[in-house]
Amino acid sequence: MKFSITLTRVSRRLVQISVILLLILAAKDSAFRQDALRDSRRLQDAFSPDQSRYESLLESHSGLDKTLNGLRGNLWYFDVGGVAIADDLAVLEYVFASHRLTISFLLAGIWILLLCLGCGRVFCSYLCPAALLFDFGRLVRKGLIRVGFDLPEKVIPRFTKYLMLGVGLALAWVTGRYTLAWIYPPRLICVELDHYILEGTLRFGVVFLLGIVLLEVLVLPRAWCTHLCPGGALYSLLGSRRLLRIKLHEDRCTHCGACRPVCPYDLRPDEASPGMECDNCVRCIAACPEDALAYRRPRAIPKESTP
Repeated sequence: MKFSITLTRVSRRLVQISVILLLILAAKDSAFRQDALRDSRRLQDAFSPDQSRYESLLESHSGLDKTLNGLRGNLWYFDVGGVAIADDLAVLEYVFASHRLTISFLLAGIWILLLCLGCGRVFCSYLCPAALLFDFGRLVRKGLIRVGFDLPEKVIPRFTKYLMLGVGLALAWVTGRYTLAWIYPPRLICVELDHYILEGTLRFGVVFLLGIVLLEVLVLPRAWCTHLCPGGALYSLLGSRRLLRIKLHEDRCTHCGACRPVCPYDLRPDEASPGMECDNCVRCIAACPEDALAYRRPRAIPKESTP
C-alpha cells in the first residue's frame, strides 16, 4: 500500500515538474528569439563567442528549432505548433470582460474542457504548477507542528471559491477587465516566470503567492485549492458529470479511515463516492487496504466453501 501511495505521488510530481520545465523552456526560447541586440553585443565584446551553445544546438537541429519556435505562451494561453490551448477560466473571463464570443478562443478552451468532462478536476492534481508550491507550504506546516508550534486550523466554507468565481466574473462583466487573472496562481506563476526570464525582475504576483503559502502554513492547509480558488471552482463544475470517477464499494469498506488523511480536499471517501470536488488524484485508492475505492468495480471476494 505504501508503495502504491509513493508511486502515485511520484507520477504526479513528475508531471507537475515536466509542466514547469516546459514553461521555463518556452519562456527562455521566447527571450532568445526576441533578443535583437545579440549581434550588436558580439561586435562590442571581443571575448564573446560567435555562437552560444543554444544557438549551435538550434542550427544543427532544424527540427528542434522549428518545434521550439512554435512553442509559445503559458498555461493561461499556450500555442503549440499553431494549435492554441487555453485555460477554461481564461476563456470564460474573456467572454465576460469583452462581452463577445470568439470562435478561435472558444476552440482553444475545448481541450481542457474535454479533459474535465472525461476525467474531472485533473488540471488541479496534475497540471497546476502551484500545487508544488502549496504542497511545500503543507510540509512546512507539518514540520512546525511536529516541533511544537500550536498552529490553528480555521474553517473557511467550501462555497467561498464558487462565490469568488461568480464575483470575479461579475466584475469582469461590469468593468470590462480581467479580475480573476490577477489572483489565479497558475497564471501568476507563468507570468512571473516569463517576466523574470525576460526582464530579470519579479513583481506583485510573487508577493501574492507567498501570501497564499503563509495562509496555508499559519491558518488552514490547502486553503486556496479547497476553499478559495476560482479555477478550482470552475473545474469542479465542469467535472461534475465526468466519465472517470472514483466509486466507493460499501460492501468492501471497513471505515478504517485510511483514505481521509491523504485526500488534499478533506473529502470523506469512506462515507460516499467522491463528488465534483474530487480531482482524481487516486491517493485514496492507493491508501485503501480493502480495495473499496476504485474506478471500476473490484473483483468479488471469493466465498469460503462450507464443509
